[in-house]
Amino acid sequence: MKNMKITVEKTKTFLKLCSILCVAALTLTFLYLNGYRINVSNSLPHWIYKIYDISGKTISRGDYVVVNDSLITHSSAIIAGLDKRYFNRIPMLKQIGAVPGDVVLLQNSLLYVNGAELGPMIVMSEDSRGNHFSPFPTPVILQSDQYWLVSNPNGGFDSRYFGWIKRDYITHLAYPVF
Repeated sequence: MKNMKITVEKTKTFLKLCSILCVAALTLTFLYLNGYRINVSNSLPHWIYKIYDISGKTISRGDYVVVNDSLITHSSAIIAGLDKRYFNRIPMLKQIGAVPGDVVLLQNSLLYVNGAELGPMIVMSEDSRGNHFSPFPTPVILQSDQYWLVSNPNGGFDSRYFGWIKRDYITHLAYPVF
């Protein structure tokens, strides 16, 4: 009788755990299908973003954006020095640091846009696996369909390495939730 009681209690515990996992999976699926994404890198300050279609919207300095994977094949910095497997699984989420018409300069680990210092932007000589890469040459004047991406000043992988990106590479706007 005692063994039967233990089995019934274990079964109840197991069923509760299964119920919790099912509710969690359904909730995450619902959130994903409604445009919520989790930022798994430390390159941006927020963990959860809501993704919106970019059609008909203006992209401004400070906006968060999702970048198309086609950037990987067009970037010699990524091809030469970064683990491409990461980008094949997770969309690149970055912030717009400069827009068409802006002048961008990286100098002495500082980022300048139109002559105004925007803060530190450390340029590393290698990634965490020891692959070497160099910064994108600046100054650069962004043309009509070019944008400069920024992220964590100490360790983000952004335009300081692969340069400006074309407007066509930006697929969605992302708004921080949490």
